[in-house]
Amino acid sequence: MNKKQATGLLVTLTLGIGAIAGCSGGADGTNTQTGNGTGTNAGPAELTFFMNTNLTAKAVKGFEDIEAFKEIQKRTNTKIKFQQPGDGSQFNIMLASGTYPDIVYAPNNYPGGIAKLVQDGVAIKLNDLIDKHAPNYKKLLNDHPEIRKQVVLDDGTIAKFPQIDIDLHRVSYSGHMVREDWLKKVGLKAPTTIDEWYTVLKAFKEKDPNGNGMNDEIPLGDRGDGLGSISSFATSWGILADRFHLHAKTGKVTFGPIEPEFKSYVSTLNKWFKEGLIDSEFAATDRKAFEAKFAKNTIGAYGGVISGINTFKDQMKGNLPDFKLIGVAPPIGPAGKSYSNHSQMVQNVPLDGAFISSQAKDPVAAIKLLDFMIGPEGSDLQNWGIEGKSYKVENGKKIFTDEVFKNPDGFEPTEAVKKYALPTSGMVKVMDYNAWAAFELRYPEAVEANDTWFKADRSLLIPPLSLNGEESQRLGSIMSEVNTYVKEMWIKFIMGTEPIENYDKFVATLKKMGIEEAVKIQQAAYDRYQNRK
Repeated sequence: MNKKQATGLLVTLTLGIGAIAGCSGGADGTNTQTGNGTGTNAGPAELTFFMNTNLTAKAVKGFEDIEAFKEIQKRTNTKIKFQQPGDGSQFNIMLASGTYPDIVYAPNNYPGGIAKLVQDGVAIKLNDLIDKHAPNYKKLLNDHPEIRKQVVLDDGTIAKFPQIDIDLHRVSYSGHMVREDWLKKVGLKAPTTIDEWYTVLKAFKEKDPNGNGMNDEIPLGDRGDGLGSISSFATSWGILADRFHLHAKTGKVTFGPIEPEFKSYVSTLNKWFKEGLIDSEFAATDRKAFEAKFAKNTIGAYGGVISGINTFKDQMKGNLPDFKLIGVAPPIGPAGKSYSNHSQMVQNVPLDGAFISSQAKDPVAAIKLLDFMIGPEGSDLQNWGIEGKSYKVENGKKIFTDEVFKNPDGFEPTEAVKKYALPTSGMVKVMDYNAWAAFELRYPEAVEANDTWFKADRSLLIPPLSLNGEESQRLGSIMSEVNTYVKEMWIKFIMGTEPIENYDKFVATLKKMGIEEAVKIQQAAYDRYQNRK
């Protein structure tokens, strides 16, 4: 669901909100039914839990089949009925119906986010409930002020229980990658600057590093279904090619394509494209086509996620024993620093998360469940599963068992583990770096890439911001048009079908579309974020 679609649903959604006030379950958690979640002996508390999308898994049908969630229910004396729709659009349909489950996992692209849901009376304020019934969450937020800052709304309201990454190493999973075996064949070291990148790509083009005697190398690959490899080079000029970011000198919010450095960036990439250093088909290459090209040993470098290091090594090592794909730091260019392009590197907490609805039958039971999930015990279950089955402890450290990595039913490790836990994806929990790394950092070069990308300068990146409903609607309206136009022109500038001399006209068009207003909206939200406590 895109922002424009979501915005269009808001009018429909508000029609059902008037009925909420008469529903059971007070927003302060005082009008609750008796149940074990509230401290009585009336048996298990029964809670409905709406997930935004289905769990994609082969080993289990849904969350209710995962051993970790079975155990969570036992230890909290709670019975959870998971509601798992086919796709994210069901969230809006659920809201429009006017009937809400006890707990809802909200998507990250809902216009106005959690703040709007609280404003509309769909989600309840949790501050008092957390004080009284959520010791794990309370301690976590008190111990980590930056995480608290990302959780609270602008007025101090806490309304969600999210996935949390205390260690941002876990989200350092995206960046530039280069074939080290090709570097050795052309006699060069891993590039660290834009000029060195040009030298490396030229060598990949001209020196037959795949050794087949043909001029079939694609020095720099990319996918046209998103601004990936090529867009990430913009940080060398101190900008992001497709997003709002903080200005390298002023620290104020800006939009990369309207900064003068964008012209220099696309001019350089146009030079690379004309010289055959960038895949000529990048704009029409999807993920499947990209992987097919890579499997033919034709791509020398690209930008992507760390799992590619594992995947491609598994595919290539049989035929190419020297194959090695490594992560390299963002290149230094005119801006003088190695700036990260990876927005998650300033997000301990994503925009999505679970909230307790205004129709929750027992808000106390709901918050106790969520607090257990995000606490050490619940997080451990979700990250590792069941001791003796999915993991064991050796020399004081948890490791996954053969049940996961040599699954008797033939499931790949990433699928086998879902019978027990979800170490590589989040819900309401603190993510465990070591559990995630067991799957995502299987080779030493993946570990090194993770650490290399982690060290990049993050000062261009904006943390997750909260917009009010009016801001969200206006920003969505502006950016739906802006983003389409930017991507179209970005491709044209790089491919040379649009003369770089027309850059000023490009900026003028963006201003007519309202980009300056959009920047002001983002700046206001960022200023509020800075003032959060």
